[in-house]
Amino acid sequence: MKVLKFYNDSFSGLTREVWLIALIYLVNRCGEMVIPFMSLYITQELGWTKSQAGVVLTCFGLGALVGSNIGGYLTDRIGNFKVMAISLFGTAVGFTCIMFFTSFYTLSGWLFITALFSSAFSPAAFGAVSVYGNKENAARGYSLLRMAINLGVAIGPAIGGFVASAYSYNWLFMLDGLTCALAGVVLFLVLSHINEPPKHLSKEATPSDYSPYKDTRLILFLFFNLINMIAFFQIIFAVPVYFREELLLNEFWIGVFFTVNGLLIFTCEMPLVYLIEKKDSYLLPMALGAIAIGLSFLSLNIFAIPIIAIAAYSLLIAFGEIINFPLIPTLAMRQSDDKSQGKTMGLVSMMFAFAFTFAPIMGLPVVEKVGFYNYFFLACAFSVVSGICLLMMRQKIV
Repeated sequence: MKVLKFYNDSFSGLTREVWLIALIYLVNRCGEMVIPFMSLYITQELGWTKSQAGVVLTCFGLGALVGSNIGGYLTDRIGNFKVMAISLFGTAVGFTCIMFFTSFYTLSGWLFITALFSSAFSPAAFGAVSVYGNKENAARGYSLLRMAINLGVAIGPAIGGFVASAYSYNWLFMLDGLTCALAGVVLFLVLSHINEPPKHLSKEATPSDYSPYKDTRLILFLFFNLINMIAFFQIIFAVPVYFREELLLNEFWIGVFFTVNGLLIFTCEMPLVYLIEKKDSYLLPMALGAIAIGLSFLSLNIFAIPIIAIAAYSLLIAFGEIINFPLIPTLAMRQSDDKSQGKTMGLVSMMFAFAFTFAPIMGLPVVEKVGFYNYFFLACAFSVVSGICLLMMRQKIV
């Protein structure tokens, strides 16, 4: 009963609007089931090299980088609701039409555009937690969104893996676009009543002196996290190809892996973040999370039995993600003021987008040169160095 009460308390105090935004994020992330399979689609279905796949997926990352910046800017100008709506319907068109682009340059360009629309959603959604939520439980608000993301990651790849293996990738792209459009419909049904421009744009409001782009502590904090993210995102780019080529798993079982991983995070994240929030100490768990992500890649080399290696990798990377990712926007928003929240979340989203940009080009092309075994040691080193640097930042950020 104490455990159940603690679990229930970890969800208490969050506003109705935050729960609704999480619902929309859940539907949206169920829709983005194609992302874990893009590297497989490019290398297996189109027959391109790992280096070509890395370049194409880097274009997706560049689109995410631009979209995050635009999304953060527009959020402060036109409001969270409008940015989320534009993002969802633009992403629906983008994913649906991927099947029509089968040349190197056209697919690269289209993925850039698709990612631009897709990534604009995050700064608007996470910024909405601060606008419509409570500051005292902001970390849990961000964690709730991440729970929705991970439940979507648990559901989406399982469906996506089945559709890709049983039918075709074209059906996967169409289903992806349909669910993103469905998220847009849900947005209008449940949140149209808060379609208001940001309050700080009123004539009475005074301009803000704070700029997240000039905050050196925040930039340094995000840079150290970027190092870890580049390694972490190999779970999307390099690891599925490793499972397929080295461990001989098909798309269905790769989808099952993502489902189990997502359910693990969905179950454990909110209670752990609740504990961290009560302690009001963030950088130490963030650093430990980065180190755990590094050890997860090390486990793929240490354990000779594939099922043990996969289980250890899944547990360690899930634990690292749980105690690292939700705390990044929490600390970033503590550095900001009410009039710069969109730009601050845009900068945080840009950090993730930078990682998404560099991860493909620093993933499969490097694997092609050094092999998976050596590469996993390199990924481990990235995350461990990130954790050590975050530990050194204690007392330097709020």
